[in-house]
Amino acid sequence: MNSPAGWYPDPGDPSLVRYWDGNQWSPRTAPKFSTPPPPPRRPQPSAKAAKNGKLVATGFALFVVTGVIVALIGGGSDAGDDDTGIAAATSTAASSLPSTTKSAAEVQASQQAAAASSSRAAAAAAAAAAREAERKNPAAYEQLSPRDFALIAKDSAAAKNRKIVLYGYVAQFDSVTGANQFRASVDSQQFGSWYDYDHNVIIKASDRNLIANVVEDDLVTMWVEVDEPITYDTTLGGSTTVPSFKVNMIEVTGSK
Repeated sequence: MNSPAGWYPDPGDPSLVRYWDGNQWSPRTAPKFSTPPPPPRRPQPSAKAAKNGKLVATGFALFVVTGVIVALIGGGSDAGDDDTGIAAATSTAASSLPSTTKSAAEVQASQQAAAASSSRAAAAAAAAAAREAERKNPAAYEQLSPRDFALIAKDSAAAKNRKIVLYGYVAQFDSVTGANQFRASVDSQQFGSWYDYDHNVIIKASDRNLIANVVEDDLVTMWVEVDEPITYDTTLGGSTTVPSFKVNMIEVTGSK
């Protein structure tokens, strides 16, 4: 409906008229044949309310102007205080950071510690090289009498790490003994016949390549270090304990 605002017949009740506000029907109605009431009016603010509104607006404007004046007057002092506060905060933050600069004494101590560590490593390497050179030097091994060797064979643990020379033959070197050790019959003297070697021992190699070319029944000369005794099972179902030796050098001199 595009009619101007006014009273019109009520679409829902022909006996009534209803007010049209120009956009929509209002809830106000009147009998069709009576004088329609005036159109509804919007409430207007009272004179007192209007006066109060003007006073509030005026007070707010004065408040804003006063604030601007105070800010202009105190701006210089506040700026100085702010600069001082920022500088103090920056100084405090900087002083709280850990120092990454070492003093001359700290640098010297660090260098001395590094030098000492390097010196210890070099000394350890030199000692290891000296031990290896001695291990490969035949002159560092004792030639024992049969009696002295019998004492070692009796209690090899008491003579552990003693370097001696042994002669003998390989009595067993197979899958039972493993690739790093074999059983031998030995003595501290070299005999002309293999059956004269009557001390049953275990010979162990830290490097299997050292005994890779050794086989059962080989006649050998060995430069060894005395080690702890070993107990192993025999083919007869029992067990036996024998001296053991770590071989450092070995030479095959023949076959039995």
